[in-house]
Amino acid sequence: MSDIDWGQGTYESTAADLAPAARELVAAARIQPGEHVVDVGAGTGNAALLAADLGARVTAVEPADRLRAVIQANTGDRDVTSVNGNAAAIPLPDASVDVLLSNFAVIFAPDPQAAAAEFARVATPTGRVLLTSWVPGGFDEVIGILVRTVREVTGSGEAMEGRIDWHDPKALSELFAPFGFEVSATVHELTFRAPSAAEYWTTRIAQHPLGVVTFPLLEKAGRLEEVRGLVLEKIAEKWTRPGGEIELPARYLLAVAAR
Repeated sequence: MSDIDWGQGTYESTAADLAPAARELVAAARIQPGEHVVDVGAGTGNAALLAADLGARVTAVEPADRLRAVIQANTGDRDVTSVNGNAAAIPLPDASVDVLLSNFAVIFAPDPQAAAAEFARVATPTGRVLLTSWVPGGFDEVIGILVRTVREVTGSGEAMEGRIDWHDPKALSELFAPFGFEVSATVHELTFRAPSAAEYWTTRIAQHPLGVVTFPLLEKAGRLEEVRGLVLEKIAEKWTRPGGEIELPARYLLAVAAR
């Protein structure tokens, strides 16, 4: 699933849900005016635009053409440049970046070691890396139903060799230590809300790039309704209020790697 085109569907809805985490991420970076900040996997530019508002010179690295266009449309007079790239291929010179941000993006990198090496390459000697990643439970548990079924259907299983648990501070420390970074981390929580579980399925999961890519595969295999039923059942069982509204918790790790 690392080859998803994140410009498909309506990622804007997901970006709105993740905006509070972007604010926490940027606040933790303690960005100073004039610093060069890179937002890796920038999406619609949540973190990039916030960093620019603090006076940073920002490069938004995003592989999806449509999302880069969204960023540029929202940039206004901010100092933000959008470029095509990814976590393992950042089109910037060595030692040119003061702060690297990645809000639930680098966690999809197919090769974490290559991503860490690339982050270290472009970071200045005093550069810092900040990222967010999902902690198991809640939202991650719901999406896990979809992901596991897709892997069963495709038979890929996405080999786990070289993968890491991005929510594990120890794993992150081991990943970044060879490049001279020390990692600290804190756990935070978002709450995703919708009028009903069915509405959440329709407006969030089905229109998410992951849903746009995987639903046809599940439908062809005759398992889409099965997955829908399991997701709705899980949400109804654990996160539905008496009036039918849902409040889906989404715990996440905010990690800071500094030299």
